[in-house]
Amino acid sequence: MPITPLETRKQEFRKSLRGYDPHEVRSFLEMVSTELENLLRENAGLSEKVKDMDAKIEDYHRMEKILQDTLTTTQKAADELKNGARKEAETIIANTKVEAQRFLREAQTELARVKEETKMIEHQKLLLVSEFRGLLESYLRLLERLETK
Repeated sequence: MPITPLETRKQEFRKSLRGYDPHEVRSFLEMVSTELENLLRENAGLSEKVKDMDAKIEDYHRMEKILQDTLTTTQKAADELKNGARKEAETIIANTKVEAQRFLREAQTELARVKEETKMIEHQKLLLVSEFRGLLESYLRLLERLETK
C-alpha cells in the first residue's frame, strides 16, 4: 500500500504507559522504509533507462556520421559521373540529408524527454528527502520532549 506524505503527517500512535506503542511505531517505520525502498528501486530503474537512452543517442550520432561520410563519398562519385548520374546522386544526397535530420530530430526529442524525466525524478527525490527530514526532525523533537519529562 503506497504511503502519502499526508498519511505520514497525520499518523497517530496510541499511547502506552511509557509513551507510544513500540510495535505500532515499528510497524509504521517499516511501512515508510518499504515505500522508500520502492522509490529507490524505481529511481534506479529510471537511471538505467537514462543510460539506455544515452546509448541510443550515441548510436544516432554514429549513424549521422556514417550518413555524412556516405554523403561525402556520394558527392565525390557524383562529380565523376555524367550529368544524368550527377542528378541521381544529388537525389540520393537530398534523401540522405532528410534521413539524417530526421534521426537527429528524433534523438534530440528523446534527449529532451529523458532530461525532463530526470529533472522530475530529481525534484521528487528532493521532495521525499525534505519530507523525510521533516518527519525525522519531528520525531527528534518529540524524543527530546520525552527525555526532558
